[in-house]
Amino acid sequence: MEPRAARDGGGSSSPEPGRGKRLSVGELRSLFEARCAAASEQLPEPPKKSCRPRNGVLQPVIPQLTVTPEEDGEEAQRSPAGVPRAEPDGAWLTTDCSRRLSTSSLSSTGSSSLFEDSEDDLLSDTEGRSQGIVHLEHGVETHQRKAWQTIKTIVNLPVISPFKKRYSWVQLAGHTGSFKAADGGTILKRYSENEEKCFELLLNDRLYSCVPVFHGVVERDGESYIQLDDLLANFEGPCVMDCKMGIRTYLEEELTKAREKPKLRKDMYKKMIDVDPLAPTAEENSQRAVTKPRYMQWRETISSSTNLGFRIEGIKKADGTCNTNFKTTKTREQVRQVFVEFMKGDTATLKKYLKRLYEIRTILESSDFFKRHEVIGSSLLFVHDDSGCANVWLIDFGKTTLLPDEQTLDHRIPWQEGNREDGYLLGLDNLIDILESISER
Repeated sequence: MEPRAARDGGGSSSPEPGRGKRLSVGELRSLFEARCAAASEQLPEPPKKSCRPRNGVLQPVIPQLTVTPEEDGEEAQRSPAGVPRAEPDGAWLTTDCSRRLSTSSLSSTGSSSLFEDSEDDLLSDTEGRSQGIVHLEHGVETHQRKAWQTIKTIVNLPVISPFKKRYSWVQLAGHTGSFKAADGGTILKRYSENEEKCFELLLNDRLYSCVPVFHGVVERDGESYIQLDDLLANFEGPCVMDCKMGIRTYLEEELTKAREKPKLRKDMYKKMIDVDPLAPTAEENSQRAVTKPRYMQWRETISSSTNLGFRIEGIKKADGTCNTNFKTTKTREQVRQVFVEFMKGDTATLKKYLKRLYEIRTILESSDFFKRHEVIGSSLLFVHDDSGCANVWLIDFGKTTLLPDEQTLDHRIPWQEGNREDGYLLGLDNLIDILESISER
């Protein structure tokens, strides 16, 4: 056997534990450190640490996944590790990692200012093609880059993603909090007994083809909602305009009740002077308040409602920006210019809008429902996109009231208090005339 001295490379060797001289703890430590240092000088640089197990099988690593709406600039909150989270509707990736697949926000990218007592007009907007912003939160094992890329590719594949469309909800006018997103291309609108009755009557009327499809009343979170078709579900990046129809947006009953119990409203006075500082009378300025009937009648006169029978309530563009600053848009030329900008000079869209408005007018003139109802606060919803799709619907029937004693309305003759005329067809005639003037230029 080869002598130990030859193996160690020298004539003498340090004693080892258990042989010869017994070493102290300090000497043992020094001996160990010296041998480790010598070994590190002789061996090549060790490879980087790998997490691959000895059996050669790499355990799959799935990153924590958070999907947030595109318009939400705030970082999504994540559930604490190990705490189970209730799965939202539409969840499709099942892992042990905490995640949040958030639904669309109920606020717009450009929130609208509200015009008091207007009806609720909630519009949806298609965001992107199939997905929101996807955050993949990286783990400690940086060598797993290919695994991260694979997960990201899977998330972004529209074939795998169940979200054909993602919606953000934009309210151009009315009271907030009246709508919720629903499944199957529908929305939920806060329940109104009057509106439910209108939709039930419309089921058997020709006008039904001009309104959102009614799916009945549903319960959600202890509240009742009317379920309607989402009118924007088949549009890509739609442009939307809400036109409030009629020469007034308040019921005669509202005016009568407000007069019976007059109350000075400082909030309405402020709204008035914000639009026109010269509008209040000397007495109203001294009181710094106005009554509700005074305000309701004044606000119709500053827009095109009184003279044209409709007014532009709000517009949402394809880029998500909203504009509701049309309170003083009053003349034909002003309205015409807004429509020109809304359609961006697209004659094909203009022709489709006109064709649809002709159809709506014909149906309204022969509708039993329309003849027997005072239609207040209802809107025409204009929608088009860059693909060439364009359509118009009647929406909002919360203030549409059945007339007593088989009374009918003309919808064109001027309103005098007591005759309940709403001027709806007057407004539609003027609207068609304005769009026809655009096509002639």
